[in-house]
Amino acid sequence: MAYLLFFLSGAAALMYESVWTRYLGLFVGHDAYAQVVVLVIFLGGMSAGAWLVSRRTVSIVRPLRVYALVEAAVGLIGLAFHDIFVATSALAYDHLFPALGSGAAVDAVKWTLAALLILPQSILLGTTFPLMSAAVIRVQRELPGRVLSWLYFTNSLGAAIGVLLAGFVLLDLAGLPGVLVAAGTINLVVALGAMILGRQSTGAPAHPLVATEPRHPQTVSRLEPLLLAMAFGTAVASFAYEIDWIRMLSLVLGSATHSFELMLSAFILGLALGALYIRRRIDRLTDPLTTLAHIQVAMGLVAVMTLPLYVGSFSWTATWLRAFTRSGEGYAAYMFVRYATCLVVMLPATFLAGMTLPLITHILMRRGGGERVIGRVYAWNTLGSITGVALAALVLLPIMGLKWMLIGAGALDAALGITLLVLAGGRRGAARWAGATAVTLGAIAWLVPLDRALITSGVFRSGRVNAVPETAIRFYADGRTATVAVAGFEDGSRLISTNGKTDASLDAAWREACDTDAIRVRIGGDEITQALLPIVTMSYRPHARTAAVIGFGSGMSSHILLASEAMQTVNTIEIEPMMVAGARHFLPANRRAYEDPRSHVIVRDAKAHFATAAQRWDIILSEPSNPWVSGVSGLFTVEFYRRVRAALADGGVFGQWLHTYELSDPLVLGVLAALDQVFPSWQVHQVGPGDLLIVASATTLPEPGFAAVLAMPALRHDLCRFVPITGSDLEAVVLGGNTLLAPLLAEIGQPNSDFYPALDLGAERARFTHASASGFVALGRDWFNLASALAGARTITPSAPRMPFEGISRATDAWIRDGLDDADTVDVYREHARWSWQQWELLTTADRAPVSWARWLDVMNEAASLRHGAVAGSADAGFFARAEAVARRWHAPVEVLAAIRFRKGVRDWDARPALDAADQLRTSQRGLALIGFDELRDGAVVMALRDGDAGLATRWLNAPGSVRPPDDLRSLLLGAWVRRAAGQSAPRDDKPPAH
Repeated sequence: MAYLLFFLSGAAALMYESVWTRYLGLFVGHDAYAQVVVLVIFLGGMSAGAWLVSRRTVSIVRPLRVYALVEAAVGLIGLAFHDIFVATSALAYDHLFPALGSGAAVDAVKWTLAALLILPQSILLGTTFPLMSAAVIRVQRELPGRVLSWLYFTNSLGAAIGVLLAGFVLLDLAGLPGVLVAAGTINLVVALGAMILGRQSTGAPAHPLVATEPRHPQTVSRLEPLLLAMAFGTAVASFAYEIDWIRMLSLVLGSATHSFELMLSAFILGLALGALYIRRRIDRLTDPLTTLAHIQVAMGLVAVMTLPLYVGSFSWTATWLRAFTRSGEGYAAYMFVRYATCLVVMLPATFLAGMTLPLITHILMRRGGGERVIGRVYAWNTLGSITGVALAALVLLPIMGLKWMLIGAGALDAALGITLLVLAGGRRGAARWAGATAVTLGAIAWLVPLDRALITSGVFRSGRVNAVPETAIRFYADGRTATVAVAGFEDGSRLISTNGKTDASLDAAWREACDTDAIRVRIGGDEITQALLPIVTMSYRPHARTAAVIGFGSGMSSHILLASEAMQTVNTIEIEPMMVAGARHFLPANRRAYEDPRSHVIVRDAKAHFATAAQRWDIILSEPSNPWVSGVSGLFTVEFYRRVRAALADGGVFGQWLHTYELSDPLVLGVLAALDQVFPSWQVHQVGPGDLLIVASATTLPEPGFAAVLAMPALRHDLCRFVPITGSDLEAVVLGGNTLLAPLLAEIGQPNSDFYPALDLGAERARFTHASASGFVALGRDWFNLASALAGARTITPSAPRMPFEGISRATDAWIRDGLDDADTVDVYREHARWSWQQWELLTTADRAPVSWARWLDVMNEAASLRHGAVAGSADAGFFARAEAVARRWHAPVEVLAAIRFRKGVRDWDARPALDAADQLRTSQRGLALIGFDELRDGAVVMALRDGDAGLATRWLNAPGSVRPPDDLRSLLLGAWVRRAAGQSAPRDDKPPAH
């Protein structure tokens, strides 16, 4: 019963740790120092709790009852933690921080409050192991080593399961507050069980256990400092392993939140299994001190010997990614394989590490230390963990790098074991182990290189391990928060990546000197997004004087914003300093970000910066990494947007980048719902083939001044190697805004939030399944431009003399539309379109009836889409008259004529003819065979809405026959518009779907 209770207690403890990290990350930020200090507070509190109880264990008559009270206190605090956190955050950010200004005073108060938030529970949790150990050992006195091992095993096993339960199940179901409620409830159940168990006990002696070795040359007073130092030192090494493995495995598995949860669980599971293994042997060991020494040396050696396994894990991951289907089932299987990969790398060393704490405690108790040593060993071990975390993350990793820090930690463990062998009198054995250690470490260091191209290949995403040759790596650094690499290729292009994920790239043309005689090229790839993000955002505030950019990336956004002569200050907030160092390889394309005195780089977490900075900005542009990267999704929440709004100057605008690739429409809707709660006016733009820009304002969003921005001399010089961008090109990137999406967003019950992080939980699955939020881009490119039809904006997007960039849907469509009759322009887009147009020309001039009217209509629809590209609310009367004339000439079925009238009416927003034709098509089997039901329904619903007939729109919406998935954006949007028109309300979900 006691072991079961301690298993549950371990599960609750790691559930707390997993959510405390998130909560305090929201409060203090996610930079390297913040993450380490949060862990230090947690471990420091546990160390203090263990130390305090070690001084009182002997005097506690019934430790199980005290343990029950501790569990109850932890549970009650856990149940109240969310409300305490919200109140503390409001007090700090609304009153204390503004009063203090910025600087050291704010940081001091912030960290003091952070410590007070979790320190009481951490101290209480630190007392649980000594108290439970004392209680059980007093009952089972014959085999104290076995008891300690069992308790360590059950508690660690519970912890390994608890972190997975919190991250993969509870967080998705109930958010951060729900995890706290679950953990607090478990604590209260454990407290009740411990109280009942304590009452059933017949009593226990309060005095220390009698030594089982009454005479030994090494007394406990001499041995205790040595073994406490051993407990401290091995914890330093173990947590250096953990920090190193987490960073290394992030390069294999990806740096998503679930990856960290898998790694943490695997690490703790290894400790649990080691304790389980030693439990049957610990009380029978004749020389436990020598056994401990051997384990220490072996632990250091096997930790370093896992380097070849780590290198091999890249190939395994690539193989598994090719084997699994990109589905929900494949994702579950991939999670299992990722966990297995973590175990392969971590288990050998952590298995041995799990034996050390029970052994050290057992040796001291066996030699007369008594119950008090349980808490002391635990406290010193935890103190070593704190030291290991701080040293590894903040000092050693940036200096030594991944490989050498692991070797250094292994050498420390081996040195501890060899020292212990010498002190135990085994000098000859110590010499042999020293020799074996030197040979092993030297061989690994020499024979197992960490290929920089391999470890930065992003295998978790691409499924390939040879994407970039080693010779292409121009820059590599293991920073405090990420591994940053820059690759340069023979064609002059560059890319920069963090933890194997490409964050920015640049074509060689951007880095070449301006040559007015050179052939101008189109902007392609990532450069479209990198150029349009600042250009479009600045267009809404052309005379802005201050700007803040979240994320340095290639440095292009800051560089382009500084092209404005009116700009006085651009602050770029970047969490990883090595990103700024690596982006120097993009010079001179980003030169103003480095050389302009108006440019200032701030190395800090963005949330923390905006929460405490007193400055207000005319423009804030947020372009962080992808939201599946751990910590990044917090920059897409309601709470963050509130801080951004408070940091905007009067009339200021906020630009938010978001990708559509590797995301789903519901996840994007969750972000828009969060932004919509804070900003009353916003507009969505397509700034790349798979990239969106949402520009928002706390007041009415002004009309963009595209021409004013494009006329800036410095920007024109930056773009001199490329096809000129015109104002009409930028008008083509607008997709829609809050007016269009308001009815749908009103039906989302819980937007993406810090406390209900749907984006964080769903983004990694969306990445694995290759999901695409294609519905947003398609809204402006649907066959009759559904977005404009709902919003009531008739438009004919003009085309430019040359198409300046690729992948922008409306710009491409306009370019193709106006080139159908231009046989002189050589262009791959127009060539393909002209071929399709010629098929239609051939069909309309044929001297016989079509073999298949269905095929004839398909060709007509393709031709109509080409002729009406980037046009909304206007049909080419001549095109449809010609189509109807051909159909009548060859006596086409009435359904064919109805299909022509339907498509013309919908494109022309002529509701009555379109609805009459729709009824004729729906009531005929042949009609439904000639046009897809979903196309028919979409057009009929929109025409009914435009005709003011909500009842008819509702009937069309609910008509059976749709083959679209339930989360299809067009269907969701139409449903919301119909319900609003009919005065109905849809059921509100507690939160948007996670994937």
